[in-house]
Amino acid sequence: MKMFFTKCLYILAFILCFVPCVFASDLNISSITYDNSSAFLSINSFDNEDFQFQTPPKLHIVEDENKAYFDIESAILRCPQQDLVITSNDISQIAVKQFSTEPNVVRVVVRYNDEFNPKVIQIRKVNSTLFVRFKHPQVQNYYFQQVYSDLTANVNKLFEATSIKIPVKVIKNNLMNQINSAFNVDSDQEVDYVLNKKDLMLQSRFYVDNVDIKTNSIHITGNGVATLTKPMILTNPTRLVYDIPNAIVNPVLRNREIPLNDTESIKIGQFEREIARIVITSDNASNYVPVMFPDNQRIAFIDRKSTTYQALCPVKTVLNSVNDEINDSKTHSVKMVFSKPVVFALNRSSSSFDISLLNAEKSADLNLKSTFLFEGSKITSLKNGGLKLSIPLKQSDIVDIHAGSDAKTLRIKIQNTNVDLSTKKSESFPGIVMPSSMLSRDIHKKFIIIDPGHGGSDHGAIRGDISEKDITLDVAKRVRTLLEKKGYEVFMTREIDETLSLQERVEISENLIPDLFISIHVNSSNSDAPNGIETHYYKENSLTLAKTVHASMLNNVQANNRGLFKSKFYVINHTTAPAILLEIGFMSNPIERVQLITEIRKQATAKAIAEGIDDYFKQ
Repeated sequence: MKMFFTKCLYILAFILCFVPCVFASDLNISSITYDNSSAFLSINSFDNEDFQFQTPPKLHIVEDENKAYFDIESAILRCPQQDLVITSNDISQIAVKQFSTEPNVVRVVVRYNDEFNPKVIQIRKVNSTLFVRFKHPQVQNYYFQQVYSDLTANVNKLFEATSIKIPVKVIKNNLMNQINSAFNVDSDQEVDYVLNKKDLMLQSRFYVDNVDIKTNSIHITGNGVATLTKPMILTNPTRLVYDIPNAIVNPVLRNREIPLNDTESIKIGQFEREIARIVITSDNASNYVPVMFPDNQRIAFIDRKSTTYQALCPVKTVLNSVNDEINDSKTHSVKMVFSKPVVFALNRSSSSFDISLLNAEKSADLNLKSTFLFEGSKITSLKNGGLKLSIPLKQSDIVDIHAGSDAKTLRIKIQNTNVDLSTKKSESFPGIVMPSSMLSRDIHKKFIIIDPGHGGSDHGAIRGDISEKDITLDVAKRVRTLLEKKGYEVFMTREIDETLSLQERVEISENLIPDLFISIHVNSSNSDAPNGIETHYYKENSLTLAKTVHASMLNNVQANNRGLFKSKFYVINHTTAPAILLEIGFMSNPIERVQLITEIRKQATAKAIAEGIDDYFKQ
């Protein structure tokens, strides 16, 4: 009898394995992130890949209250409720809370300002994240893309940290596997997925997809972002050669000789695995110059002596400002800001660098004669409209050019080989006094920017008479002292209790070009339970720094380890240098709040940050 029931049980279990499950699992929401630079809200879950919405969340608008909301059905909030106060022209507040249980419903409430149209709010689920978009991303002109470099080695290599799931069959001693083995049903055996994270190099940053021949011009288009390097002139026959690092050429185009006319031609080849090479064969090859367009996905090589040279840019722009800066005793930069996207041509020779701003005119309020610019450089008007910046150079000088992602800003950096800039004045970044040590900066010393969060009217997290802005400034000063003792040069975005916008903090970093950018904050929550330290990074060039400093924090500070986070915080998203944001504890936790204001905790935190930075450079 016992054997009979056992067999029945096996048969029943076997039948049930073919019956589809009718119970839907809940969406477990593990974190909520607001990206104020792109106006996205992401509602994240790490275990909901199989979750399906019964119906897409419907947005409800309550116009008389300037409020919109939507409900996420069958959802459980596994993280603290979020009540985000937003400083933007569109959204004023976002609240995410567990609206009900049984049924489980999470409600997202968005309060908006008078001029905002809530009908533009979009809700999309991508993989395990629900995205809420409040507007199209607004790209600021201080986020730069590299468009030219004299040295291929100076063009950043691209790496992408990607997670790969590798299926591994595991024989499990459970009832279902026993039944499957008995019936030889291998396909139904359980498979474990081991997450193996590797650093993989991307194939390309720019994919060359098309070549279009026009009168006196060659238009090369593709997808991505193109960066040119220093041209070469070859002889027998005369050829102009440009390389595009991090680029892949469509196989259909590779090494095809495309005629321009009876005597001239162009060829595009895959010179190396990651380098595309453009070769223009012409007796007048030196007359061809590359023209960079605002989308950075199109390059036109044009005969600069032809009448079509400036017919490419019908929309005019105004050069509104020129900010001059000295980075160190050998390196000098200029940032040019325009009213609209600028179209520009580049002409590099052994004795000069000419940048023709084809659709630009000078603002009536801009006095270029009083601006330092580059030694011996000048700005002149082009014959058919536009401006030309001419910079005298030596063959060994190194030029690097970045353009703002909105194409309204150009940053030109030149490293001089035989010039001492330490005695020159600098008009860099109005409102920020660059210390004299920055003018004669020792290029052999690493340069760190420490950013104490908040300040002035922006208190940050507050509990009673304790403000986040005071703790971050105190800790930042201690970090500076410890780093300077170790031989580093340090600049603080603020040294007093003053208000500093996120944009200003980023601009300081972009102007001074540090080796590292460290932002210090104190965390807060609606609940008093969370405690411990977090380290946030965004770009892949910051991951090693984040790991090293976070490990040092764990070794030196007696606090809960809340881990590393890839977060799109404004200051670490828009800085070029490796950048991290440290949350050194929770102001909202009563026990940790008391610890955070003690000399022991502040000094231990500063020591941990300084030693983590030092460890990073020793790797």
